[in-house]
Amino acid sequence: MRTATQVLIALFVSFTLMACSMKVQSERVYGSYAASYPFGTETLVLNRDGTFVQQVTIKNEPPAAARGSWKFDPANSRVDLYGSMIVVDGFGKLRNDWRNVKPGVVSMDVEMHWSKILMGSAGKYPYVKQ
Repeated sequence: MRTATQVLIALFVSFTLMACSMKVQSERVYGSYAASYPFGTETLVLNRDGTFVQQVTIKNEPPAAARGSWKFDPANSRVDLYGSMIVVDGFGKLRNDWRNVKPGVVSMDVEMHWSKILMGSAGKYPYVKQ
């Protein structure tokens, strides 16, 4: 009985680690992602041609949009965005300059969490693939 319990626990732990940390294949990265904030929402669409469209809606503010390019690094399972708005500061708050398109690179992890693909999972408000 004890050995069977140990085997089941080991299988459960292994499955949980695999389900929450698997790298995402390139073909699964394309598509629409959404992030929800206490102060609004954001939609990010990664197109197959390497372009993206970002739409941000903040409560009591006119919506804003940005277009840019993106690349996926399959070895590290990371997406790099070029020319995006940065909505949230490092503390989970709305940035004062959130409407400004930044010329640099925004880099986020892309991970499989159970059956969902998340981008920026280390942040307070990750993007969830729709």
